Amino acid sequence: MAPAWWNGSRIVHGVCQRGNTVETGVEEVHLRARCSRKGCHRGSWTIYAGDAYPHRSFHLGVVVSAVSANIGGEHRYEVATRHECCGDTVRRWRRWTESLIGDVEEWKRSCTKLAGDGMAGAEPIENVPPAAGVLHLLNCFAELLDQRGVALPEPHAPGVVRILVYLLRRSSEVIWLTKQSPPLRAQLEAICL
Repeated sequence: MAPAWWNGSRIVHGVCQRGNTVETGVEEVHLRARCSRKGCHRGSWTIYAGDAYPHRSFHLGVVVSAVSANIGGEHRYEVATRHECCGDTVRRWRRWTESLIGDVEEWKRSCTKLAGDGMAGAEPIENVPPAAGVLHLLNCFAELLDQRGVALPEPHAPGVVRILVYLLRRSSEVIWLTKQSPPLRAQLEAICL
């Protein structure tokens, strides 16, 4: 791979989760880089820090917080007011979260393999909305990866944030929140264990 060189920056205004509060209009500087080869097909790209994610003004932490609050019984319009978005956005985020994982059994098997002791790696939680099950499973998966020494980013973030940011940084794979993406697959061979 050819070396890259910095190509300036751009300022964006995002919506971030800081503790229990949501801050809007947070000014962020996103650095830009460019490949030094003249004919490179990648052109230039943006360097995303923290839980910032491509094509999103709402950070992933805000999305997870809103979905979790809605799953917890809070009405989506109350959630929307607190997270400075609209009720339809909360509904779309929840549906997106539910569709993140294709084959739940594949993820459970992968968690069991990661646990390595023959015990179930992710105990299912019964009688919960599908989005809650997905968030729980991804939290368990991220914890198990931590135990195996995989350096996931954002150590204090929810599992879904850590896994999506890892995929973005490792292979430039973006799971779109704005359109239907193929579900995540638990491919242990693709993770550097």
